[in-house]
Amino acid sequence: MNIKYKLCMVLIMLLLTKPVLSQVIDPFELDEIILSLPFSQSLGKSVIKVDKINMDDISPIIKQYISKSLSKLPGVSVITSGPGIAKPSIRGLSFNRVVVYNQGVRLENQQWGEEHGIGITSSGIESVEVIKGPLYVLYGSDAMGGVIYAEPEKFKSMDGLDIDYTGIYNSNYNGLTNNLGINGKSGNFSFNLRAEMIDNDNFSSPDGEVENTWFEQNEIKAGIQYSGEKLNSELRLSIVESTLGLPHMDEDHDEHGDEDHDEHGDEDHDEHGDEDHDEHGDEDHDEHMDEEGLYQELKHTTITWKNTFDLGNNHLLNVTLGQQFNERMEFGEHGDEDHDEHGDEDHDEHGDEDHDEHGDEDHDEHGDEDHEEGEAELDMELLTNTLDINLILPQSEDFNLILGTSLQSQTNKNFGHEILIPDAEMNDFGLYALGEISFGNSSDAIIGLRYDKRSISSGIYSSDYSNFNGALGFKKEFTTSTLRFNLSSGYRSPNLVELYSDGSHHSTFMYKKGNPNLLAENSFQTDLSIQVNSEDSVLSFDLFLNDIRDYIYLQPTNTLIDGLQLHNFLQQDATLYGGEIHLNKNTSFDWLSYYTSIEYVFGETQDGMALPYISPLTFNQVFNISFSSNYSFEIDFVAKAKQNRTAMYEESTDGYSLLNLSGTWMTSFLGNDLNIFWSIDNVFDKEYFDHLSRLKTAGIHEMGRNISVGLKYNF
Repeated sequence: MNIKYKLCMVLIMLLLTKPVLSQVIDPFELDEIILSLPFSQSLGKSVIKVDKINMDDISPIIKQYISKSLSKLPGVSVITSGPGIAKPSIRGLSFNRVVVYNQGVRLENQQWGEEHGIGITSSGIESVEVIKGPLYVLYGSDAMGGVIYAEPEKFKSMDGLDIDYTGIYNSNYNGLTNNLGINGKSGNFSFNLRAEMIDNDNFSSPDGEVENTWFEQNEIKAGIQYSGEKLNSELRLSIVESTLGLPHMDEDHDEHGDEDHDEHGDEDHDEHGDEDHDEHGDEDHDEHMDEEGLYQELKHTTITWKNTFDLGNNHLLNVTLGQQFNERMEFGEHGDEDHDEHGDEDHDEHGDEDHDEHGDEDHDEHGDEDHEEGEAELDMELLTNTLDINLILPQSEDFNLILGTSLQSQTNKNFGHEILIPDAEMNDFGLYALGEISFGNSSDAIIGLRYDKRSISSGIYSSDYSNFNGALGFKKEFTTSTLRFNLSSGYRSPNLVELYSDGSHHSTFMYKKGNPNLLAENSFQTDLSIQVNSEDSVLSFDLFLNDIRDYIYLQPTNTLIDGLQLHNFLQQDATLYGGEIHLNKNTSFDWLSYYTSIEYVFGETQDGMALPYISPLTFNQVFNISFSSNYSFEIDFVAKAKQNRTAMYEESTDGYSLLNLSGTWMTSFLGNDLNIFWSIDNVFDKEYFDHLSRLKTAGIHEMGRNISVGLKYNF
């Protein structure tokens, strides 16, 4: 099929369908309330610039994976390991430098590694707000790169019962997503319940199927609310269980692919499996694992209880209690029987025959009799308890004040044969104050200060960190434009992996060695934002400069342990700078609007070494076409430049461009709303490496063409 024919098919499809992403970034709704900041401000009035995604406004196909939705925001990219496995990166900073909030508490599952997602899905998420740059004052340590604030699904405001179902099929990886939600209200009490199941086989790149990239996920969310005159109380529960294959590097895989690269499509692997590949989950788990396959099981349970007390005179007291339980187990062949330091018979403290409570024959809490692969090589548990209290004290029409404190305790334990991170405990304490001042001439300012103290202990090691940091911001509104200028400092103490790791990290092709002498990172960022508004468009210019003292990074060596390259944690000063330009415009044609963005990040250490996982110059052009209120269509063109400024041993990547199409048809069936939608990603089946993909190290190209179809029905 030649290019001209393909383009003709695209033009035909323009007449059949409607845009589904036009609302992902909608700067025309500047009066929408921000939830990640305490003063109930609108997007347009906030001194701190916030980007917001309303999940109901975008296609269910896009929001299958929250990372895909986030990547539509300028300045936000994702570090991926295949479909559904991604971590957000904000202006070149990621992992523990980006704080993720869900159900009103900070998620704590990023200490363990880079190869799994952030622990939440878009299922049961009302909206997501992104703050680019350090907001240490409100969110404490680790909010150096920014904050991703997920607001859970709202409770019903009117008495009654609502039920909705969403089903999606993805052709590339034979993926199936099923989602069912129930929302009800009676009097002062409301409840919601949502369940989602995702089952994906190995994905395929243009050069064949990629072995051991399958992904399964089950999630359930439940909540109950009491809403009274002086008290609003919400109790929420979220359980996410994921099982994912870990692709590995072939021994003969010298470059990006050789003649022996059999895992992408040999004679015995015709589709997604052999004759025994009957379903998605038989006793032997044949469709997802071979004898040498590595895979992980992840479980993230979050319970939160959020209470808002009305004290009168617009004074509010917010108290949020949270508990999180994270478990990570890794199965497969990690090393030989003689690997004494990490998994021999004498490793009594972590996995001997007498380890009754966590590692006996039944291992009831971690696996059952059907788990034929045996006990986990890695088996780690992380328990986190949090308490957040803040008091909002409006002093006058021109001055608002918030005072708050946050407490957190964390325990990390190991029960497997191998140890990546030792048993450890961590305790956090924080105090903060943030004031907002209005000068009455379309000018506003904020000023804030925070103190944090963190203590970490692990066996013979112990570390204590403390710091004061602040924020200062100014906003000036003109007739058709808005100027924002923010100065803020950030702080991040080393995490458990950076301090104490000593083990194989097979999914990232590394043996990691921690450094207990690491200092805390400290950053100072300057942000300048100019937004120009008109009746039919919004044009934004955002610039930033981020200086980080004692930046922590991984330094590869020439040493191999267990066949993996040894990486040591070191630190030195680093600098990042760049910005984003984006335009959202409604044209003179009622049926056409478009969105354009350009973003760039530059990052290097003091000695001139490039920082890892820096996205190249990126251009995005989206056309939204709608000839009817019921039919709509979207054309999404993405182009990324070559990235040849790379960290040590990081591979450069060539530039590429992609075309994606999507559409939706809204109608009614049996008197209820029915939404039918579709998308084609990578229309021309482009073969390319994304610079932020961890799989490129193994010579694995990104996913090829993927056709998605689905429906949503409201009962």
